[in-house]
Amino acid sequence: MTELAIREALRHRVLADTFGAHDAIEEFWVPRSNERADMVVISRSLDAFEIKSERDTLRRLPRQALAYERLFDRCTLVVAQRHSDHAAAMVPEWWGIMTVCVNGSVGFTATRKPRPNAAVDPETLVRLLWRDEVMGALIELGNQPDPRRSRSSLWEELLGAATLAQLRALVRKAILSRDPARARIATRRFRIEAAPAGPGP
Repeated sequence: MTELAIREALRHRVLADTFGAHDAIEEFWVPRSNERADMVVISRSLDAFEIKSERDTLRRLPRQALAYERLFDRCTLVVAQRHSDHAAAMVPEWWGIMTVCVNGSVGFTATRKPRPNAAVDPETLVRLLWRDEVMGALIELGNQPDPRRSRSSLWEELLGAATLAQLRALVRKAILSRDPARARIATRRFRIEAAPAGPGP
């Protein structure tokens, strides 16, 4: 059973279980760190899922956990049974844990529910927005941004204009609204055929 089969089974599971889920994106780019979360579900939050199968090592997990803490509202580690004890000790307590069992078919057992992440970093979150998206977000908030300004300058203006809750909503809306023709990184996307979250214009 390949990791692709695990991803497919996980997609069906999390989209069915997540109230208000609009989309699921594979290989979701994380600003600054350039890590990529295996799967992210977009609903009223950004929920990340990191898979560690039998064939995977846990070498990258500590730095992935640090990167994801800056961006995602909730995180869940989806881990093979042989890794479960060691892996659980390597991620914060607010992470959820699901064990995956492959025996002809793929099954999941939730052993720890994810809790809200209290450490989302607005300066990391805002970097998911492309330049025209930042402009649109500022206008939506009642600002009149100068179109000649750089994207980094517009990010700073948005950080000063939006609360964290507003920024989260604006980012989710922007990702779901992207034109697939503008995608720079080809990746699989489910339910809505649109551009992946990644380093955009």
